[in-house]
Amino acid sequence: MKLLKLGLALLLLLNLTGCSKIELDQLTFIFGIYIDAGAEPGTVELSISSPLPNRLVSGTQSGTAQGKSYSTVTKTAHSITDAIIMIQKDLSRRLEISHIKAIVIGKEYAANGIHELLEWCKRQPEIPIGTYIMAAPGKAKEIAGLSAIFEQLPSQVLRNFSELNLTYATTIRDCLLAESNNMGYAMNFLSFGEKEEKDQGEPVKWAGVQGVMLFSGMKMTGTLNSDESRALSWAAGDLSGHVTLPMYTVMWNEQESKGKASALFYNNTVSRKVRITADGPVFYIKLKGKASVTLFDDNNTDEAIDHSSLIRRKLEERITSEVKKAIEHTQEAGADVLQLGMLLEWNHPREWKKLKERWNEYYTRAEIIVTTDISIVDFGASK
Repeated sequence: MKLLKLGLALLLLLNLTGCSKIELDQLTFIFGIYIDAGAEPGTVELSISSPLPNRLVSGTQSGTAQGKSYSTVTKTAHSITDAIIMIQKDLSRRLEISHIKAIVIGKEYAANGIHELLEWCKRQPEIPIGTYIMAAPGKAKEIAGLSAIFEQLPSQVLRNFSELNLTYATTIRDCLLAESNNMGYAMNFLSFGEKEEKDQGEPVKWAGVQGVMLFSGMKMTGTLNSDESRALSWAAGDLSGHVTLPMYTVMWNEQESKGKASALFYNNTVSRKVRITADGPVFYIKLKGKASVTLFDDNNTDEAIDHSSLIRRKLEERITSEVKKAIEHTQEAGADVLQLGMLLEWNHPREWKKLKERWNEYYTRAEIIVTTDISIVDFGASK
């Protein structure tokens, strides 16, 4: 018995020897990856963004008296793996990718196809498949130089764009699942430019979200503007990460009444159903939401509740119209972003078997009926 206890004690002591032979000060943590098409056909330009521990001080912005708190390294090669190896050769520390925050792809790279990127992510156990992915309006490498005014690192800004769920929150996992089921998907489409003001003597480079980029067959097939992207995100529900606090403004000029109102939706849901008809499957998308009126202005009254039915009708008309328009654009792009094909497979597998091989073509002309049911629970008060 004593020998058994001694053996157990030795096993426990072995677990206290440390987590790894590699110390933290021997690692370079990759927080952001930016992928572009190379200048030569068949090549890829890969950039990594990493924090500089010797300049990174808690509570400070990305730019300090010592310089930026992060570094960007770029290499061009015939594959992502080769580019990573080339970057590693130029660094004095070992690359560590398990803490990555975001992946950004350039527009040209997206148009050529992101098959290699998804395959690389799928075969790298160190990469969290929950990593957010988004698209740049031009070169992804330019996004790495954005001014992180409110954060310490650009990658934190990009991650927050998705975590706020104001439009889409697409991850590598979402892309892989959609591709494995031959469905389409969407991701945030960034905006980028310089502002007139300067930060520490340098122009402020500002990034934002201007819409979403649509994908089918691992290639970009189109983009949507901000309003259409918000509507599509609501219709997608959990597929998009569930849009947070959408706000709509409506205007009217009828029956001697002229005005406008804004409503903030603090609760929004969507249900998707499919029914089989003689002409094929018909899809029904119903959006429901609870809103609070945050702005009301009318030439006849100061009380929003007097126009409750009008505001509700205008909101339903606008939301329904924008969702229909967004879905029509996904059909034109041949990207089943709402993954209605999977809905058909789950509910009517026999019908899906008939359409599976030509689903992308069928989706472009599928009948999709959109309805909206809005309730206003708070009309605010005038002082």
